[in-house]
Amino acid sequence: MDTVWFSDKRRKLLLFLLEGAKGPEEIKDAFDVSWHSLILPLKELREDELILNNDSMYELSSIGKMIAENVKPIDGILNLLEDNTDYWADRDLGEIPPQLLDRIGEIDDYTIVEPDLNNMFELPERFLQSLHSASRIHVVFSIYHPLYPRLYCQIARKGIPIELILTESVLLRMREDCMEEMENVLQLPNMQLFVCDKNTVPPSLVNTDRMFLAGLFTKGGRYDHRDVLSFAKGSIEWGRCLFDYYKKDSRELSSLSP
Repeated sequence: MDTVWFSDKRRKLLLFLLEGAKGPEEIKDAFDVSWHSLILPLKELREDELILNNDSMYELSSIGKMIAENVKPIDGILNLLEDNTDYWADRDLGEIPPQLLDRIGEIDDYTIVEPDLNNMFELPERFLQSLHSASRIHVVFSIYHPLYPRLYCQIARKGIPIELILTESVLLRMREDCMEEMENVLQLPNMQLFVCDKNTVPPSLVNTDRMFLAGLFTKGGRYDHRDVLSFAKGSIEWGRCLFDYYKKDSRELSSLSP
């Protein structure tokens, strides 16, 4: 394992070959370096019997594949933390089930977005554009956002399928603020509303076929409006699994009425 962990290049080569056998040109192009700089790490991986070299093609050995599959989630977590350690260190991750916390490294190529202090409820433009072009939208939120009800009503009227999961406290607030508008939208066949019975629900989770956005509480139990935004395939799939986790413990409502 020292061969893998003590060299970033060897580790990345091993993970790259998880995709399947690769030729020299494919490897060189993927790493965007000269072939000469890859000869030594490939040689070291061969000597440790982690990769095979047959007919100029490089592929994982059975041991190499086993190691790579176990290294991948840890490598993902290290990449997740690399540029935003302070953010993740201050998050309460108790809202995430253990089986998905183990896979949190699948959140890839993300940015931390936060509103201007003078416009705390303003939504990121990239987020809004992605919502309006989505083919389906899954939403969970436990913190009432004044723009959300009207936004999702507007999108639902375009015919985009929406599944919306709320907590009881958010449901009560929506009854006060936008009862009539929500009741009208709930008559649409593409709009589904659920109430989650779990005690721990993140401030916000929005997942579409194109985008993933999540807001998490701080360890002090505060929502600081700093959200994780990603358009990467792995992030979207992870977000879908998290949504399904909350949906499993939710009940569908046909009306906002008590």
